[in-house]
Amino acid sequence: MQLPIVEVFPNAEALTRAASERIADLLIKTIQEKTRATLVLTGGKTPMPIYEMLATPFSSNPIDWKRVHFFWGDERCVSPENPDSNFGMARDALISKIVAPHENVHRMRGELNAEDAAALYEREILDFFQGPGIPSFDLLLLGMGEDGHTASLFPSTQWDEERFIIANHVPQSGAKRVSMTPLILNAAANIIFLVAGRDKAKALACVLKNPACDYPAAKIRASHERLVWMVDNSAASLLVRN
Repeated sequence: MQLPIVEVFPNAEALTRAASERIADLLIKTIQEKTRATLVLTGGKTPMPIYEMLATPFSSNPIDWKRVHFFWGDERCVSPENPDSNFGMARDALISKIVAPHENVHRMRGELNAEDAAALYEREILDFFQGPGIPSFDLLLLGMGEDGHTASLFPSTQWDEERFIIANHVPQSGAKRVSMTPLILNAAANIIFLVAGRDKAKALACVLKNPACDYPAAKIRASHERLVWMVDNSAASLLVRN
């Protein structure tokens, strides 16, 4: 398998603009081809300004948000109003500012018991796609932590390889989270990793340069044309570029 595409931007602002344009283009194209699009959102600081830009008329070719279904790759076990909620961040930055039908917003129920929330979300995904095989989202956004985690899959996380959604314990915080697993993450038609900051440089270099890297982010191994890493110059500081 070829290495993934890596696009490096001079700063976080340039990354925000380029990512917003790529996401918009992919959603518009998918809606034209399929009449609807499925978008998996990620949490963290890097995507928030992207969501804010997507909510503005930054392009002459607007997204028909009524045809987009929103999902989440992971969630903390908190209420939607908690400042740590991934859903809450995306709602405030994007969903509350666009015309999106309530039934198109498929959030993880972080306020529930983690195991119950995971089982409920897996069922919701299966009911939505209703087809054989592994469900395939049209566009999946992911981030990566300085420890190489992605979604809520941490270096210490153990998961059932046959499950799409799991509940897991995060030893660093003692909290529980709900997360998609590589089984369904890798099935997405388009995957964009969004990484910014010098604190991510070591993990990024491991994932992209070391075939033996065992960070969870390295388990996202979609084909070359489907997986793109969009990173700022600080995060890419340890990559050797031609």
